[in-house]
Amino acid sequence: MPTLPRTVVVHHRSGIGDLIWHIPYLRAIAATSAGGRVSVIARPSCRAPEVLAAEACVDEVIEYDRKPRKSEGRVGRHDSLGAQFGFVRELRRRRFERIVIFSGRARYGALALAAGIRQRVGFGFSWAERLFLNTPPYIRPHAGPGNWVFPEATALSVAQGFVAGPVSPRMAVLPAALADAERDLAAWPAPRYAFSIGTSEARKNWGVDNFAALAAALAQQGGSVVLLGGPAEGPAAEAIVAAVPEALRGRVYVSAQASVQRSAALLRQCRYCVGNDTGVLNMAVANEVPALGLFGVTPPMAADPLLHALVGDGMASISVAAVLERLGELGAPVGPDGSGR
Repeated sequence: MPTLPRTVVVHHRSGIGDLIWHIPYLRAIAATSAGGRVSVIARPSCRAPEVLAAEACVDEVIEYDRKPRKSEGRVGRHDSLGAQFGFVRELRRRRFERIVIFSGRARYGALALAAGIRQRVGFGFSWAERLFLNTPPYIRPHAGPGNWVFPEATALSVAQGFVAGPVSPRMAVLPAALADAERDLAAWPAPRYAFSIGTSEARKNWGVDNFAALAAALAQQGGSVVLLGGPAEGPAAEAIVAAVPEALRGRVYVSAQASVQRSAALLRQCRYCVGNDTGVLNMAVANEVPALGLFGVTPPMAADPLLHALVGDGMASISVAAVLERLGELGAPVGPDGSGR
């Protein structure tokens, strides 16, 4: 029986949600790798050490910090040519035997070749990329509707025989985080609705007033709302609470903190998730919580039956009434009698 290869996987995309969609394929690749585990190369912005903290199939995360998002306003520590050579040395020390590259960038194959990684798997979109890859079959760029990240990750995984077809992501969460979330939300009345209030771009933000009006409507029905975001969303969360009628503010729970595992655990205590196109939506469905994404300027994700979309011509075109109506259609108790009809 052949020895399974020591494998490293490249996740190129910068968002938390993008990484979450790759989780089932990381597991499938690990099943064909030495020790049933893989290492993962990822950008700092996708928070891989936390997203994958409970994944038994992940040996380590190796951060590749090149060309951060403009919104971060900083220089990446791997931007310079010298840092690139240092990264190659880092990979060479680990003696990987196979690399699986979820990207169409030729750079990763070149780094892998320089690091002495013998088996190099990737999308192979261009002749330049294929110069550094050696394990076909390759795939074509996604040409269908909606977001391309999950379809392309699926296509490569199917082409290479890691899976037979699309696999919806399910995220592992640390037991301690789950226990803390259950304790902290025990007194908050059901149904609980998580709001995804963060955004990587201002144009994708539904806005404080809309979130406050939606929170008030849901609280008025007897439920409670959990505002989810990172530390940067703290001021927005405070503004949303302040805009909710005072009598209902006690039904709005704020979690604007840095822990991805904490956010995932809080989501598991909620019945629905609704909000901006950001990683929290993907995290919700990966934790088997139905999500309603508000897509006014970006193509909706449609790869998981739990992820629903409300599409508008700009975020301002999506009304609170339309969101409540759609939630009702999905079975949420938002009707006049709280029945969801």
